[in-house]
Amino acid sequence: MSLFDLPPGAVVAPAGCGKTQTIVDALAGHDGLPVLVLTHTNAGVTALRTRLARSGVPADRYRLATIDGWALKLITLYPGLAGHRNVGSAIDYPGTQDAAVAVLESGVLAPVLRANYGRLVVDEYQDCSARQHRLVRALAAELPCHVLGDPLQCIFDFNGARPDWDGDVIPAFPTVLELDVPHRWVNAGQPELGQWILDVRAELLRGAQIDLRTAPPAVCWIQLPDDQADRQRERAAAVAAVRGRAGAGLLIIGDARPVKSRIDFARATTGVQVIEPVDMSDLITAAGEIEAAAGVDRLNATLRFVSQVIAGVANPLAQRINALRRGPQDPPASDVERTCIRFFAEDGLALVRDILEELRATAGLHVYRPHMLAVMIAALSRATARGIDLRTAAIAEREVQRIKGRPLPARGIGSTLLLKGLEGEHAIILDADPMTAQHLYVAISRASTSLTVFSTDPRVP
Repeated sequence: MSLFDLPPGAVVAPAGCGKTQTIVDALAGHDGLPVLVLTHTNAGVTALRTRLARSGVPADRYRLATIDGWALKLITLYPGLAGHRNVGSAIDYPGTQDAAVAVLESGVLAPVLRANYGRLVVDEYQDCSARQHRLVRALAAELPCHVLGDPLQCIFDFNGARPDWDGDVIPAFPTVLELDVPHRWVNAGQPELGQWILDVRAELLRGAQIDLRTAPPAVCWIQLPDDQADRQRERAAAVAAVRGRAGAGLLIIGDARPVKSRIDFARATTGVQVIEPVDMSDLITAAGEIEAAAGVDRLNATLRFVSQVIAGVANPLAQRINALRRGPQDPPASDVERTCIRFFAEDGLALVRDILEELRATAGLHVYRPHMLAVMIAALSRATARGIDLRTAAIAEREVQRIKGRPLPARGIGSTLLLKGLEGEHAIILDADPMTAQHLYVAISRASTSLTVFSTDPRVP
């Protein structure tokens, strides 16, 4: 049965149970006016569009956008009705949402909506804010609507107050289907793990703890040692055990705060790379520092950035440069060392780009933040080609990446906020102790084949 054969309402979609495939199948069989499909992030739009294209779903069967992007387009097309304008490049998202809701609730555009769209689908509904929920309800007054989500995966808190699933969402969109086949794990040959995660979900929803000692063999619980050095050794050993399996993809779930703990773990653990947040604040800060400096100061700012993305390189490189300036050394200067020395007679962002490109091409280095390094190099190329400052170029490149979506390393570390919606063959939770039920569920449901959980007690959360 297709999603569109069901009455309008909510589809409760536990992790790994085929939510995206449900949308794809419904659109593949749809005939009529395009379906408006809304989700939350540009990366989510890109991922869903890629999945639809891979499944051969004709693009004329749907219109895909973020909720905020669609609201912005609406008030831009009808500024007189909206009574709200965003000034310059700054977007007032709450103001935009309120204006779009006012237009929709007025009913003026009801004929336009019905003439352009056959129905409405909203993905990841648990992440809606109260304003977005009101906007969707206004759209649903004119279009048959299905919302898909899972209240236990509600972990985002960046877009204001959000509706209560049972008190606000279900009265507006009654449950018409609950997905209950753990396809992710069945397809990976681990149906027992998948059923356990579904069973765990039910326990967490009713506020209970789970005992990791009773989990299936695919789940390994390791008690966290008290000593910090012992913790690092145990965690690194768990990563190494997964790295020994050919072609294994690994998601490492670290603390949401402090971010530094995840970066330090990646720096200290060979082969682990950081999954960057979309705002890439470290990149923007470093770009501003490199832009503001000149000559040798710019070289120092560049080396500080190098220390943020490549392990164990910046300090030895600085020492070698000082030694080479005193006289010939054995071994002689490398290409990157010669480029660094040029800063004592020259200046320019092109030299910074050359240093970073030469380091990126050097074999054997542990580049633990390759995405940030790649975006900085792209920003330097943009800045030198267009004659703009590096910080402006870095912001522009960050926005390009925001639309593309983050690349997923073979062994990446991030928080639940960064890894939600992603999956790997294997996952390691570095410390389950501080996790709420929602964060714990998101974390344990990332792995399709094996899960390793570190905590001081086997009963979590």
